[in-house]
Amino acid sequence: MTENDLNKIRLKKAEMLLKTQSMPTEIVKIHSAQEFNQLKTDFPDKILIIDFWAVWCSPCMMFAPVFEKIQKELYQEFIFVKVNVDEVGAIAQEYRITGIPTTLFIKNNKVIHKVVGAVNEEYLRRVLEKLRSFT
Repeated sequence: MTENDLNKIRLKKAEMLLKTQSMPTEIVKIHSAQEFNQLKTDFPDKILIIDFWAVWCSPCMMFAPVFEKIQKELYQEFIFVKVNVDEVGAIAQEYRITGIPTTLFIKNNKVIHKVVGAVNEEYLRRVLEKLRSFT
């Protein structure tokens, strides 16, 4: 291995460390398509977990504490995002969200999994466990 190869590896590790350090520690609330696109651009290699919801949606309100609890535990591995479909309907339309709550899992700008409806903590944990190994 050459010195140049080692430098490339060091640079790659430094980039990964910077990305990890700058990951959001809270749930990201999206208010515009531009914010959403920037998030996807900034973290292409991370799984974004997007909760599409609305204030008037009872199942959305039941799912919210589950989403928040898991985010507090797994914020270093995944980026948790909330999109209010009444506020930013264009994003919901882009992903063809027809019912809420819907949880999308996106990596490298591709939907890798979708859950429609309010799910319990155990179910969401099982989904995340399977997606951890997604490359």
